[in-house]
Amino acid sequence: MNRRSFLLNVGVALASASAFSFGNSIKALIENRSEKIALIYGSRYGATEDSAKWIAKGIGSDVDVLNIETIDFTETLNQYDKFIIGSGIWIDGAHKRLMELLSTHTIQIESKIIASFIVCGTTGEDVAGKARIEGYFERFHKPLTVKPVLKKHFGGRMTIEKLSEKDRKLLDNFYKNVLKREFKSWDRTNPEEAEKFGISMLKYS
Repeated sequence: MNRRSFLLNVGVALASASAFSFGNSIKALIENRSEKIALIYGSRYGATEDSAKWIAKGIGSDVDVLNIETIDFTETLNQYDKFIIGSGIWIDGAHKRLMELLSTHTIQIESKIIASFIVCGTTGEDVAGKARIEGYFERFHKPLTVKPVLKKHFGGRMTIEKLSEKDRKLLDNFYKNVLKREFKSWDRTNPEEAEKFGISMLKYS
């Protein structure tokens, strides 16, 4: 075995060991009732809120699902031991108040985040889509020096009739001039996938 192959095998082994340890630590955490866990989400029209509730259902334990728009930052950080964070992604990025939490309370929260997720219209079915999703995660995690190990992307939902006038105009322009596609309603939410993500926090190894 040459040096390059040896180093590659060692790297794979270390990564596997790290993933195993991380998965076991999440399972132990969730099963430890003395640890309080909050799933904090930022949602504009409800798709991320639905996904957050499905994830919590998959975990099947005592996880409080909290809307970022209704919480007090300091009080919440003092009340919970670990966090799962999730945001819808729009043209202007992740939910602004959730980004504010990550930016202004970085030291207090980053070591407590066990997983993150985003909800958006990008499918990730091709190379360009996957690259965009990774870009969304990079911007979502940008305030953090310690990045969440476990992360997941979910499809979102757009109902034109429910959009604000500002969002409707922005998206109409985006579809016509960037995507070159018809601007119409769609729903890519997936309860089963969201629940599986919650379950993966128990089975991840």
